Amino acid sequence: MVSRDTTVHLTVVALALAGLAALTRLPTDPAVTAVALVGYNGAVLAGAHLYLAWRGEDGLVPVASRWRFVAAVAAVLSLVALAVLTDPVSLGPVTSEAVLAGGAAAVALGYLVVEARDGYRESTAENRL
Repeated sequence: MVSRDTTVHLTVVALALAGLAALTRLPTDPAVTAVALVGYNGAVLAGAHLYLAWRGEDGLVPVASRWRFVAAVAAVLSLVALAVLTDPVSLGPVTSEAVLAGGAAAVALGYLVVEARDGYRESTAENRL
């Protein structure tokens, strides 16, 4: 039996691919294409989590964890879009792209730490009962 999570994810990916295919038929400028690709990646990576969290369905993953994942993906994709859409600026010995990449890495690392801590707390709470 296919889980609800898998069904929702496959539906979201199919819709994202259809949107991307429709976008290729329209004449666009590079900025619109970049934003559309960021939206596509956001839908593929976090679309199912956003839908299930919005409905309050936890299934395989707790709702709070889904919201954290959606926030982390949104933050990283926003930083990527900012890096793609702006010209690199020299900030002393580093460029703005390096600073944005470091920010995206910090978001990803922070997400992993928070999820690990939450999973640890949940597992130790179950053992205390």
